[in-house]
Formats: sequence, structure tokens, C-alpha cells
Amino acid sequence: MSLTVDELGDALETHLMGEGLYVTNCERHDGAVHVGYESPAMSEGVPRSQVGTMLRFLLDLAGIETEGRDVGGVPQAGTWEPEDVHVWAFTEPEASASDDERERRGHYEVREGWFHALEAGHLSETDFSTLVLSTLD
Repeated sequence: MSLTVDELGDALETHLMGEGLYVTNCERHDGAVHVGYESPAMSEGVPRSQVGTMLRFLLDLAGIETEGRDVGGVPQAGTWEPEDVHVWAFTEPEASASDDERERRGHYEVREGWFHALEAGHLSETDFSTLVLSTLD
């Protein structure tokens, strides 16, 4: 049984907080998971390291082991069935500002098929990352 979108959001929020990514929402729309996060570590655009951090944890949740990565230490490993994911990154709003005033820094996508192709060995890790980075705006 796959994680619900609420469980996925909780897992992302709990794990990524330690990486400086503060998940603010995780919802399902039009057959895809939509994740929003804030990070103080952004100036112009989304750092590739943040994309990598998000991807590694999504792969862990899907139970997809890549070279040199063992998902055995992740309690939720293998509990999420991959699906399309859209991620939006925002700067943290000023303390006196509302969420509506936060600044969007970028967006990227991960397609369900890319997860499956990586797991089956039809895509290399480099190709997987390149596909995701090609969607970064």
C-alpha cells in the first residue's frame, strides 16, 4: 500500500527539514503530487543541490536503490509508489508577511515513468537527474 499524499507530505516535511527545506504543502492535483517548500538558502533560482536532496529522498521513499545508496536506514523506504511530482520552491517570507507574499524561486518536475525506468535500469542516475534538471525553471 502506497503512502497517502498526507503521509508523503509528513515524511517529506520531517526528513527535509534537517536539510534546510521546509515543506509547506503537499497535495494531489490532476493526477500528480504538488510539493511546495521554502528555503532560506536561495538567492536566484533553485540550487541543484536542493533538487538532488528532494530526489534522493523521493527515491528512498520509493525504495529505489541507486549506486552507493542503501535505503535500509529509511523507515518509510519502499512505502511510496512513484507518481508524477511537481515541486515549487519559495524563499521564506519576512516574519510580518503572509504566505502569499513569499517569492517563487523555481519549479521542477519528476515523471512517474522516470522513476520506473531508473529502477529497471533503463535510465542511468545521470540521465534521471538530467531529465529532472531539464524541467527546472
